[in-house]
Amino acid sequence: MTDKMVKPERPGGFLDFLPSDYLAREKMIQTVEKIFRTFGFDPIETPRIEFLKTLAGETSDTGKNIFKIKSTHDNEPLALPFDHTVPLARLLAANPYDSKTRKGIRLPWKRMVAGPVFRADTPQSGRYRQFYQFDADIAGSSSMLADAEIVAIIYFTLIDLGVKRFKIRLNNRKILNGLALLVNINDRAPVTADDITKEMMRILDKIDKIGLEAVTSELKASPQNAYEPAPQLSDEDITKIKAFLSLEGDNKAKLEQCKNVFNGIKIAGEGIVELQQILEYTDSMGVPSDYIDIDFSIARGLDYYTGPVMEAVLTDAPGFGSIFSGGRYNDLVARFTGNELAATGASLGVDRLFAALNHLGLIDNSHLTVTDVMIMRIAKDHDADYIQMASELRKIGVNTDISLLKDTTFKNQFHYAITRGVRFVVICGESEFENRTIQVKNLETRKQEEMPRDQLTDYFTAQK
Repeated sequence: MTDKMVKPERPGGFLDFLPSDYLAREKMIQTVEKIFRTFGFDPIETPRIEFLKTLAGETSDTGKNIFKIKSTHDNEPLALPFDHTVPLARLLAANPYDSKTRKGIRLPWKRMVAGPVFRADTPQSGRYRQFYQFDADIAGSSSMLADAEIVAIIYFTLIDLGVKRFKIRLNNRKILNGLALLVNINDRAPVTADDITKEMMRILDKIDKIGLEAVTSELKASPQNAYEPAPQLSDEDITKIKAFLSLEGDNKAKLEQCKNVFNGIKIAGEGIVELQQILEYTDSMGVPSDYIDIDFSIARGLDYYTGPVMEAVLTDAPGFGSIFSGGRYNDLVARFTGNELAATGASLGVDRLFAALNHLGLIDNSHLTVTDVMIMRIAKDHDADYIQMASELRKIGVNTDISLLKDTTFKNQFHYAITRGVRFVVICGESEFENRTIQVKNLETRKQEEMPRDQLTDYFTAQK
């Protein structure tokens, strides 16, 4: 024993998953993956470590929330990825398709990826430093059919997970860019109109959290210094924004009214048409229209979105925020290749969704183990026979454990099997060995059956 005991604690913002939660979470992830595969998304994996310059650019101050790693590799700083999108961009840039050799990534390409990502944030309730994320992206297509497929997989995934009430909120950054023109945002040296527009979108994206009045207050506020990109909108501009955000009716009616608001503003008109196309496609895909809500307040915080943006929220668990979120970002690989590449996609926050589904009572965490059968070691000097039984069951795909307890009394082993959550126990003591029989007890139904030893595998084959 060491002189000083180490306290068994984990760092803040990181989670442990014991078998009951891990197995329930694994089942949820398998459901998500099944839906993504039905739409033709290819699974990939990228490293848990990337070059810092890949994630944050040539200067690290753009990645203040990135976990950095000390490394001696060519003196290049390393870091943990904060999402799956930047590694996708690197992968696409590094693997262009070669028509002669037929190697590389052929576009358009659908990819899905699941795994942990890391953010050096301050731990809070529901905000973790390591969290599991499931992404689906389509690269190389500018068609709104691609965006509609992203909306469709959000719908079908949540339906398959048993969620009945949710909304997929949909907007278009082109419409918001048109909003900047509507309220006459211009350069205000040394701040550009583009920076002011991004700040306006960031503020608009907080409506759900702080409310419309607080948002309008921020939009009107004067900059504290010349370098702050505060929108500093007038009362007249605020009136226009409120009127825009107050458009009512069904999705079709909202888009028709939106056309009138932005009459003559080309970029907004393009965004409206794109949303109309997505609604037509999703309708053909079997996504009920009442699950989609055109919501002009959705801006999404990341400023790289260039077209449709979307997020899914659970109606009966609004406190968990958006479960799925994403949109179109056509400058995916520009930092690596200098060329624009059309892309769209969405990310699912697995840990947040798991917590939300648990809150809604949609998670079955009654399974404590993957073990189906435990073979009890009751008779002395028969370990070879017990091992043979386990081998036979494993060969037919039955997860089988042999009791490793030091106390091999029937009572102790039986109690252990129950508390482990095992479904069946195989009982074979001295009398069973003499009679060449076994007994199998179903711990869920409490039914116990005796049978010839050579019928062991037949019994469990019939249980499948």
